Amino acid sequence: MKNSILLLMLIGILFIAGCSLVSNLKKTATQNMEIDRKLPKYELNKENLQEIHYQGRTYMIQAAKVDRNQLNKPIGKVAETITINEHHQILSKKELRKIEVIPDQTDEKRTHLNFGWVIQHQRRKPR
Repeated sequence: MKNSILLLMLIGILFIAGCSLVSNLKKTATQNMEIDRKLPKYELNKENLQEIHYQGRTYMIQAAKVDRNQLNKPIGKVAETITINEHHQILSKKELRKIEVIPDQTDEKRTHLNFGWVIQHQRRKPR
């Protein structure tokens, strides 16, 4: 009897904690969608995937680890998802859908790049 009551209490606590977590995730997702709608769209340079353009200016995408506290709010977005091969060539959707019965090459390395928000680092100002 005691064990069943303890089990029911544990299930109740887990249920309440789970509902709270889902509520927090929903709130965060809603806030992110509102922010995303307001952000201006930056254009990705398809010739050099480390450059983005906005209002005639060129910005460099940096691969660096920074502390979350060093980031400002998002200032824009790059709404691009691309796949490149080992020679850094962008693969078309048609190429990605192609299924080879007898492959031409052994293993072709592909990298999927998903771009998103542009966030300014606190120490640097955009040029």
